[in-house]
Amino acid sequence: MPYVIVGLVLVGAVALLNLVLLMVILRRWQELEGVRRRDDFAAQGPQPGDGLPDFTATALSGRTLTQDDFRSGELLLGVFSHDCPSCTDSLPDFAERADRARAAGGRVLALVIGAEAGESSLTAQLRGPADEVVPEPEASGLFRALRVPAFPTILSYQDGVVAAPSAADREPVSAAS
Repeated sequence: MPYVIVGLVLVGAVALLNLVLLMVILRRWQELEGVRRRDDFAAQGPQPGDGLPDFTATALSGRTLTQDDFRSGELLLGVFSHDCPSCTDSLPDFAERADRARAAGGRVLALVIGAEAGESSLTAQLRGPADEVVPEPEASGLFRALRVPAFPTILSYQDGVVAAPSAADREPVSAAS
């Protein structure tokens, strides 16, 4: 009888160890899948060396913007969705990058996508960090031309050419529309 009890305890301990190892492996696999998904999203959008597409849009300030306004110097371009939690979470990082871009003589442009983008709280919050904010429907043409795969997307342009896409540190939200 004692051998049976010892055997059952051993089998139980091995099963418990197996369960713990399985949970660790599944968690790590999930983390790696998230990293792969972010990398896949980044590979679909604008890449270093891509030029700023032709566009004309009216900003909330009433100013008409074209690609020619941003062909020289540094441009930080943020693309957000009005109902994206990751976009709201990224505002402090965007504001910090905007300050650095302005300090280097650059400009900051924010696009806000979504049917209610003009009246959204995100649009209001972007008015501080961004020099110009362009909500949908005005932002639609540039948004489609950029082929933005996920929200938020932050692009650094130098003389009208993508210098560096953003490195997403949050789970991306698909921008397919």
